[in-house]
Amino acid sequence: MLIVTTKILISQTPTKDFPNRNDEFNLDFVVGFEANDSWRDFTNECKITLPKNFTYISTTGSLINPENTSINIGGFSANAPLFMRGDGVTLISGYKYKLNGQTIIDTAIIFEGFISKVSSKKPFELCCEDNMYLLKQIPAPNKVFPANTYTLESMLAELLQGSGLTVNMTAETNIGDFRTQNETVMDVVARIRKDYHFEAYFTRNELFCGPLVVYQVPGNKGKFVFQDNIIEEELEYKRNDDVVLSALVYSVNKVTINQQTKDGATKTKHQRLEVLVTWQNGVFTAKTNPPGQKADFPPNYTGERRTLYFWNVTDPNVLIERAKKELQKYYYTGFKGKFTTFGIPFVKQGDDAEIYDAVLPERNGTYKVKGVEYKLSVDGGLRQVVELDYRIGDNIDPMPKLN
Repeated sequence: MLIVTTKILISQTPTKDFPNRNDEFNLDFVVGFEANDSWRDFTNECKITLPKNFTYISTTGSLINPENTSINIGGFSANAPLFMRGDGVTLISGYKYKLNGQTIIDTAIIFEGFISKVSSKKPFELCCEDNMYLLKQIPAPNKVFPANTYTLESMLAELLQGSGLTVNMTAETNIGDFRTQNETVMDVVARIRKDYHFEAYFTRNELFCGPLVVYQVPGNKGKFVFQDNIIEEELEYKRNDDVVLSALVYSVNKVTINQQTKDGATKTKHQRLEVLVTWQNGVFTAKTNPPGQKADFPPNYTGERRTLYFWNVTDPNVLIERAKKELQKYYYTGFKGKFTTFGIPFVKQGDDAEIYDAVLPERNGTYKVKGVEYKLSVDGGLRQVVELDYRIGDNIDPMPKLN
């Protein structure tokens, strides 16, 4: 039997009005929570619902019931609040169960971040955000980052100096000269995401930002069985010879023009290089649109089409090769879609989901996890909705039975 266990760790943050507000405490009961982990969401969020009457354990180990004290729970009086915007939050959840006669406590960190809002209702809610919340508090300097000195990655690393956060330096992305002016670091990252169509997301304390998503290889593994811990599914099994893939690939390039500015500098303008790459029946085809001309690519009536954005790539063959590498990941025989499972095995975006079917073993396979939604409710228990990205392998180990 699986018994849900949940713990919330709160780390208070001192403020100007409440300089001595620096307690750490934990709660071991909630009405429910909802959280997400996906690179598509930009900011991972969590909503925690607490009961009308709850207790918490202070740093001294005392069990305290705020209802019987003068403690200000949500910051709605002159007293120092128990919960406040900016407080650190760690949500841990999982199960207690027996395996081979032994009592096992199997929990994982569902969410780490900061309180962004405290509701005034009862039962009240704590709305939380991941490290993107911190980026909103960090001012960016008024500065020009020249292309001959900075890559996107080194610029972000400089903006995050002293914050305790790091930047994934796997790639070196050239986006040209970049100016920051009267912005927070969050404003800068949001502008990059909007203007350059790059993804930006955190994995723990590491910021990823760039044209392509980077997964940990290999990722942590979770085993999911159709006749066991897959509760519901919206999965479609496709053969690779039934799949048609294509990608519209764009690169925005800075080019010089035969004109000068008033101060004598050479004028430049941005020009798009566009390529359509298609893979069908194991064969690649590519069509390049000349720079500066309106694209005349056929519409996508069948199959899956992706859009990829790059910056300052002037060779169409480079774009074609990047598109080929990306499309190959999605040309496979296997599942596409998502499924609902219990809270264990716990997985997060970038992990490996092993799908196992004892009745139809030809459907066994391993997939990268694109994103996960977590939910705990009184009537539904602890659930994960796991969305698959692409297939990476077939190695499946037997899954132990829980008792």
